[in-house]
Amino acid sequence: MDIANSAYDGDVTLENDGLKIFLEKKANNLLSEATIDFSDEQGFVITGAPKSPCCS
Repeated sequence: MDIANSAYDGDVTLENDGLKIFLEKKANNLLSEATIDFSDEQGFVITGAPKSPCCS
């Protein structure tokens, strides 16, 4: 995850209440059912994303 001023070629742009999020197409597919939130204690929190097969 990084902070960017604009999308890169091929990125998907999502916007909610003025906040823009730029995702690579693959990330957008993986996160299509996920919820991204922010917590002062934990930072960004992603829930509802599928588990990665590479990590246990």
